[in-house]
Amino acid sequence: MLMGPFAYFPGRERPGTKIYKLLAAGPVNVRRSGTHACSMRPSRQRALLGVSLCESNQVAILDLDEPEREPCTICVNGKQPYGLAFDDARPCVYVTCWGGAKLTAIDLSSTSLEPEKSLPAARLPAWATRRQGTSELWISNEGAGIVTIFDIAGWKITDEIATGGGPSDIAFTDGGRQAWVTNEKDATLSLIDAVTRRKVQDIRVGEVPQGIAILSGGKRLLVANFGSNSISVVDTGTKEEVKQISVGLGPVNVVTLGSGRLEQAWVSCFAGGRVSVVSIERRQQIQQVEIGGKPQGLEIHPNGERIYVAVRELNQLAVLTTGTPSTVLRRISMPGGPARMAFAPATDAYTDIPFRSDGAFGHHSRSTARVE
Repeated sequence: MLMGPFAYFPGRERPGTKIYKLLAAGPVNVRRSGTHACSMRPSRQRALLGVSLCESNQVAILDLDEPEREPCTICVNGKQPYGLAFDDARPCVYVTCWGGAKLTAIDLSSTSLEPEKSLPAARLPAWATRRQGTSELWISNEGAGIVTIFDIAGWKITDEIATGGGPSDIAFTDGGRQAWVTNEKDATLSLIDAVTRRKVQDIRVGEVPQGIAILSGGKRLLVANFGSNSISVVDTGTKEEVKQISVGLGPVNVVTLGSGRLEQAWVSCFAGGRVSVVSIERRQQIQQVEIGGKPQGLEIHPNGERIYVAVRELNQLAVLTTGTPSTVLRRISMPGGPARMAFAPATDAYTDIPFRSDGAFGHHSRSTARVE
């Protein structure tokens, strides 16, 4: 079974929020979500987190400067929004609609109420990743067995690459020259030459592989294996799986923080309701954090001090500390089925977005409810 956004319920609007449709255009340069150790963001930059709400067909934007608040919620013109990717050059977010088979762009600075700009995609588009140094946005299409390459500058599809059954997450190494794609149905990790756009080989990993994280230095990567309750450690040089590390039940996403002896991974375990913490040096799980519900998406705050967990069923974001032990700092109410997340890049494009509460811009601004 293709996992995709997992359990889906018919779309509904979130109570008490204003819903708007916005227009977007322009080139993309998207920050990779959840696969690299974080760098520090200048204090003048805003920490903006995008959250796909796949049950209510919306995207929420959170401003994480204290106090955390939700300045806007945007209705997406497509079913089951899932993958998110932000533009570096201008305040735009790109959204894959898993059930609607489309890619949608939303301009966060626009005052227009016209529909967003959209392109049709192949069946079940899921994860979205930019190829650094280009205007390419790579989309995995779980139902079609391909990766689609969108040129956002020209707003067109430029290529399609056959991978394996049920392609999911996509990550890049070697300066964007190598692409890695997990294949859920085949229990493999595909290596693609991103320059020639040809598949090089498939590497056997665990069952139903999902999220990917690149370890510091780029010489190894981690794969969350939903069906094996493990994460695979893959050597990007020898192109082999070197170890599987046991974690909680049903791991779907993984992020890493730190380097050397201090590097650790956090793994969301969808079926077990927990987040596993793994020591990279020791190659073993060192902690399980009780979350409840169905933990799915993971993102690390740009300051490296907090980890955000999208929790299905509970309709929350759980905020974890990155210390030892890792603990739940607080919970943020997030109705609508939070699935995937992405941080806006640390560029001037997101410094002066005119979020206003008077309705002129088409957003609402309120303190985000917390569940302590």
